[in-house]
Amino acid sequence: MIRQYTGPGNIQQLHSIIKKLDAKRILIVSGKQSYELSGAKEKLKDILDVTENLRYFDFEENPKFRDALKGKKIIKDFNPDLIVAIGGGSVMDIAKLLSILPDEEVEAEKMIRGEIKVTDKLAPMIAIPTTSGSGSEATHFAVVYINDVKYSLAADLLIPEYVILDPELTYSVSSYQTAVSGMDALCQGIESYWAKDATDESRSYASEAIPLIFKSIEKAVNSPDPESRLAMSKGSNLAGKAINISKTTAPHALSYAFTTYHGIPHGHAVALTLGEFIVFNSEKAFESSDNELKVRMAELFELFGCENAFSSRNRFRQIMASIGLNTTLSEMTNTKVDIHQLADTVNSERLANHPVIVSKQNIRRITTKICSAGNFADAYNQFD
Repeated sequence: MIRQYTGPGNIQQLHSIIKKLDAKRILIVSGKQSYELSGAKEKLKDILDVTENLRYFDFEENPKFRDALKGKKIIKDFNPDLIVAIGGGSVMDIAKLLSILPDEEVEAEKMIRGEIKVTDKLAPMIAIPTTSGSGSEATHFAVVYINDVKYSLAADLLIPEYVILDPELTYSVSSYQTAVSGMDALCQGIESYWAKDATDESRSYASEAIPLIFKSIEKAVNSPDPESRLAMSKGSNLAGKAINISKTTAPHALSYAFTTYHGIPHGHAVALTLGEFIVFNSEKAFESSDNELKVRMAELFELFGCENAFSSRNRFRQIMASIGLNTTLSEMTNTKVDIHQLADTVNSERLANHPVIVSKQNIRRITTKICSAGNFADAYNQFD
């Protein structure tokens, strides 16, 4: 069970946790710059001055397998008895991977590919997010790329033993990063609500997260204050708890190709597609007389404060625009968008968790719709 501390100044709880665990050798996994910019370095100075510690930060966003292997080599002789992850989603992913991957490359790759089970953990982990978005501190997943293919390693041992949600660490995050990470959290909450694997518990978390983020994200991006930052920290964490149960769906599945081939930050990439999937799901629910999905979509409309799918999609786009995010793919890339390539590389696992069948033709149609700021309705005709 995760022990969680939430609120301004709670990073100081790290003192008591280290004392409780009697930790002597602490591995700190952090971002290259965010560790200092967030204030974490200064806040942890007294703690680190009296412990033996090693910091690992030499890895990319959207972490690669080689980053994890390099980290394993660096920490092999250090043998930490506590791992402290301070940063965004990529930091959490790397810290989780370092905590469970074997040292041997072939065995580590087999584990990531799901051929070997996770059976052991190097040390307990404390997760301290410095962004409000991924919710990774609340999940049993770790994302890693092998040759541009995304893998999501899942195991209960990946869940951190302790979480510290201190919104003060998010104060230095730029408005764009706040927008991108906030939309990632919002999309996670929405997708969790309609996912095939959703439960009453996951929908409960999502139904708290969605209105909380809707209410706070514009303020947090455009004129942040302590209240909006705290609300976004809570909303992101709730969305993380939701997807930890339900997992994500088609918008996330499609987004990874946008990031891989066009360099669009993850949260922005997901947000580009989600509005169209609101409409797509609603249309499919009525076509198939799927009463359960009709109910779920109606409940989502209510959480949006809207009456139907189109007004919900439009509200979602309006929020994106209000926090400075482009709403079409063509505005995000200077390179030609290969619709067929994007459709062919969609994560099939995430598609399987979508509440209705999503064909490659559907993916092409939806991608065409978000490519241009022109007539969205007419874009569907390209593949009819």
